[in-house]
Amino acid sequence: MKKRIIAIMVALALVVTVMPVPAFAAGSPLDDKAIYYTPASDYKSGDCILTATKMMIRRASILRNTGDWSKITNASLRSWATIFGLLLNSFKVDTEGLVYQVDSGLFSGSSDEARIKELEELLRLHPEGIVVHGDKAASTGPHGVLVTAVKNGEVYAADPTHNTGLSNKGKQKWKNTTMLNVGRIEKYWYISGISPSSKTRPSNVSASTASEGSTLRIKSVRAPSSIKKGRSYTIKGTVKSNKKIKKVTVRILDVNGNVKLSASKKPNSKSFSIKKLDKKIKFKKLKKGSYTYQIIAKDSVQELMLVNKQFIVR
Repeated sequence: MKKRIIAIMVALALVVTVMPVPAFAAGSPLDDKAIYYTPASDYKSGDCILTATKMMIRRASILRNTGDWSKITNASLRSWATIFGLLLNSFKVDTEGLVYQVDSGLFSGSSDEARIKELEELLRLHPEGIVVHGDKAASTGPHGVLVTAVKNGEVYAADPTHNTGLSNKGKQKWKNTTMLNVGRIEKYWYISGISPSSKTRPSNVSASTASEGSTLRIKSVRAPSSIKKGRSYTIKGTVKSNKKIKKVTVRILDVNGNVKLSASKKPNSKSFSIKKLDKKIKFKKLKKGSYTYQIIAKDSVQELMLVNKQFIVR
């Protein structure tokens, strides 16, 4: 009998060792390892980017204190976000009372330093994190992780490889993940918009509270793909929100992340035409090369990068 009790105690100890940390242990909620953990039963081969996206949406849910983040799983996102097992370039997810618009972009820098600078800028606008991927980005080849912070030039990320099955390491320094040089990542996904859901309602948010969310977005946007050196280009688009728009910025960055052209306006209204900034964004001044065209807007609730498109001056 005594031996049997000892055996049961040992078994329980092993179970405790491999289980994810309970939700919201000591410290910031976003430091909890449980947010980044995926049980083996919820993971399929090639799910690294989907898993990183799940982490990103969970963090966004926590930052807005909306719904039960633990209900956001690979299984619940798969039909929204993937096709034939691959993450879509753009998609919407309706979960736990909110609709998340996820879009993608390509990094423009050509060095580790430029890439880190780009990550810092993206994270300033998207504190929930940025999903990054590269075909030769990790020791295993193609891989994706969630970048959560850049501190003193050092990148921190949550690696699905280290947070699946029996492993549960949470966020780590980049050098401790399976990823290689930061410059090897090529593509990223980010949450470009969040709005209240008309279908799902979280258990801890009433209908009246949910309606107070921001619907910040852009419509009928016109952005360049390729233009000839010395030529002008007319920008268009309408920024809209159910809240008053505090600031809209249009800017152009070079391959190193340096701002070459920029113009801003403080509309203090619920609609703003990008064309009002057209005269200040003089494309004809740009030299030949690759650039990134961005539109950033801020209302009384959130600040979002609404457009982030690469183009070439030839």
